[in-house]
Amino acid sequence: MKRSFKPLIIVISSLLVLITILLLISQGLRLKYEELQREQTQLENQIKTEKTLMVNLIANYQMMTAEDLIKNYASNELALVEADSDTGKKIILFTEDVVKLTESLQQTNE
Repeated sequence: MKRSFKPLIIVISSLLVLITILLLISQGLRLKYEELQREQTQLENQIKTEKTLMVNLIANYQMMTAEDLIKNYASNELALVEADSDTGKKIILFTEDVVKLTESLQQTNE
């Protein structure tokens, strides 16, 4: 009896197709992995850039809120003078005086 080679050819061709499919899947996964690695590197660089920007903004904020800088700007640009705490001048208003003044204004307006 002569054996047929058809089952052997089918098995070998099936194995070749299976190996080809596995190779294509592995290449696709490798490409996806490389793409994700590039994206991760880009995101890490963006995080570093944002952190540097945040540090610069904090430094600028601290510089702009320095008391001596604010005093210099107020005196030079706005022509404001610093109030002396030694003058001791106070304005004291009594409630009764305010009520009397309010009543007199109301009578004047009527």
